[in-house]
Amino acid sequence: SFPGILDSEIQSVLDSLRNSAKDLLNPAVYYNVRKFEGPIGSIGLPAGRTIVVVQIPEGPNSPYIHNDGRIYRRVGDSSQPTPVTDRTTFDILAQRGEEARLRLAERVLWSPAISQAEEEQSFLHLSILSDPYETMGHWYSGSFADFSTIMQEWTLPFDNIFSTSDGFIARQVNQNNPIYRVFTWHFHRRCHSFVTIPVPTIQASFGDPIWDNYTIGDRFVDELVRRGITFSRILDLNAIIDIIGSIMRRHRILTGNAKVTGPFYMKSHLENIWRCIPFVDNSAYLQHVCKFGFPVIQDSTLVVPPGKSLETFVVSPEIATIPSEEELLSYDGPIRLSMIILNALGMPMEVLARSIDELHGMGKRRMAAQININDNPEPGVTS
Repeated sequence: SFPGILDSEIQSVLDSLRNSAKDLLNPAVYYNVRKFEGPIGSIGLPAGRTIVVVQIPEGPNSPYIHNDGRIYRRVGDSSQPTPVTDRTTFDILAQRGEEARLRLAERVLWSPAISQAEEEQSFLHLSILSDPYETMGHWYSGSFADFSTIMQEWTLPFDNIFSTSDGFIARQVNQNNPIYRVFTWHFHRRCHSFVTIPVPTIQASFGDPIWDNYTIGDRFVDELVRRGITFSRILDLNAIIDIIGSIMRRHRILTGNAKVTGPFYMKSHLENIWRCIPFVDNSAYLQHVCKFGFPVIQDSTLVVPPGKSLETFVVSPEIATIPSEEELLSYDGPIRLSMIILNALGMPMEVLARSIDELHGMGKRRMAAQININDNPEPGVTS
C-alpha cells in the first residue's frame, strides 16, 4: 500500500533530505525529487497525503565519504558502505569520478570545426542532457522517418537531415551554402541534444536600413555615434528566448518518444564574440546603455552558466506532457537560461527582469528572420 506522508509534514521531509545530503556526506550527493499528491485511487493514496520519490543517479564526485568514516560504492541501484581504509576501492572510485567529470566537460565544451570563411561568425552552442552521466539507460529507438518528421515541424523546420553513428543530425540549409556550419542539431540516441545556433550580427554602419526594422534602432545608433563607436559587430539577440524555448520543446518531443520526461540539464557555450556589442530591441536596455554605456564583450568564448559540474547546469524540470511553446514559458528552465546568457553578455538582471514580457514578444516577431538561412547567404554576413 501507499499510505503516503501527511501534506503538513512534506516540507520537513524535504528539508531533512537536503540536510542529510549536505551535512552527512562529502561531497554532497546530487539527487532529484518528485512529489505525487493524493488522492490517487489506483495506488490507494488518500487525499491530504503525498508520496516523495527520490532518485539518486550515479554521481561524478566519487568517492562519497560519510561523516562516520565509510565510503559508499555504487552497485546497480544500491550502495555498499566500505571502510575508508580500503585504499584500492578509494582509488577506483576516485578514478571513476574523474573520468565522469571529464566526459561531462567534453560534452559542454565541444566546439565544432568551422571553415576559414566562418571565422567572423558568432555561435551559440546549446547542450541539453537527459542523462548527464549516462547511467540510466535512456535510449531513443525511433527510426529516421520518426526523427525527420519531428524535425520538419513548421515552428522550427530543418531541411537537411541525415543519420550518424550515434543518432541524427538536422540542419537548416535552405539557400545557404550547405558546407557551412549553419543552424545544426545533433541528437544522440542517448537522448542528448547539441545545437549550434549562428548568432545574427548587424554591422554598426550608420544609415543602414536594417535599423528601421527595430523599435529603438535609430536611437540605438544615435547613442553609438554619440559615444564614438563607428564600427563594431552587433549581436542580434532578439529571438534568444523563443529559440531556446522552441529547442527545449522539440527536445521534449524527441525524448518523449523514448519515455524520457526529464529533468533536463542545459548549458550554453558562446564562441567568437570578442569585442561584440549585444543588442535587444528593448526600451529598458536602451535606457541602460544611455546611462552606463554599451557592454563590449571582453571574451572570445563564454561558458554560460560558468562551470563544468552538473550543479552549474540550468535544470528544466520533469513534466508529464509536451507543452506548447506558449506553455513552455511558464516553466523556469529555458527562460532562466536565456536570462543568464543575456546577463553574461552585459545586460544586468535588473534590466532584464523589468522587460521579460517585451523580450518574449519581440523574439516572436524576429524569430523567422533569426532562423531563416535566407537571411544569411554568406557566413559572417547576417541580418
